[in-house]
Amino acid sequence: MQPSLERLVERGEKSPFYQLLGMRIVEVRENYARLSVKIDKKHVQFLETVHGGVVASLADSAAAWAVYGSSNLKGIPVTVEMKINFLKPVKSGKLIAEARNIHEGSRIFVADVEVKNDKGILVAKSLVTYYLLKERS
Repeated sequence: MQPSLERLVERGEKSPFYQLLGMRIVEVRENYARLSVKIDKKHVQFLETVHGGVVASLADSAAAWAVYGSSNLKGIPVTVEMKINFLKPVKSGKLIAEARNIHEGSRIFVADVEVKNDKGILVAKSLVTYYLLKERS
């Protein structure tokens, strides 16, 4: 049996990876999630812009939480494919990822993600596919 969504969010917030990136779960509701990262020196690569891996991790995590927010969830979601377009470089401020489920099947979920800067400018667009592993009894 899966833990409640509230307990999952608490566990997610305490995740060492989320803490490493400074990722925050802002909102999770039915088929939707919003996460954020406040940009720090540790996120910036040698060209002085945020590393694409930070943006991709934020997009993937937001998509996962949109899936976890689904009342149709009957399994454990794992990422099987992710496509991301990096549209604008980011140097400072905050990144906000909003994810929405656009397909819910019995085993496949697909989420659409927009990552914006703190001025509301779209900096990345992603499509993430999850496969639902069967729950253990």
